[in-house]
Amino acid sequence: MCLNERRVCECGRQDAYLIFRDNLLSPEILVNLYCPECSARVRLDRDTMLQDCGWVLEYDLEGAQGLLARQGVTGTVTPEFLFDAGYLTWQGLSPGDHDVNHDLHRRLAPLVEADLTLYLQSLKSEWLEYVAGLKAAGWRKAQAT
Repeated sequence: MCLNERRVCECGRQDAYLIFRDNLLSPEILVNLYCPECSARVRLDRDTMLQDCGWVLEYDLEGAQGLLARQGVTGTVTPEFLFDAGYLTWQGLSPGDHDVNHDLHRRLAPLVEADLTLYLQSLKSEWLEYVAGLKAAGWRKAQAT
């Protein structure tokens, strides 16, 4: 089971949905979250921060190292490791995937009763189009799909 959390960025204008793989890390490990608007005012520290399409996640690496070591996860803990291994990353491929997915299902819901096959085809094609846009924009997790 994984913990999911909605976090508001430092300027309070945007939010992101995060996932914590296997509940090994606590929400406090993400020290700060900066959206593209508020990240412009932040000096990027590559030792503790990861940037993804203008968003910046700042991690408490010492705390993460301790929590992961207690669970038998060894090795050097970096922002890239935490993000790419899914220990504290976007829920989905980008910060807003949760809302996009919800809106897509809500918009296509009338097709469920009318034509289930068309609903499933539309859901798949629209989601794949959305993911292609994320890849083209350079979202880190989308590049791995």
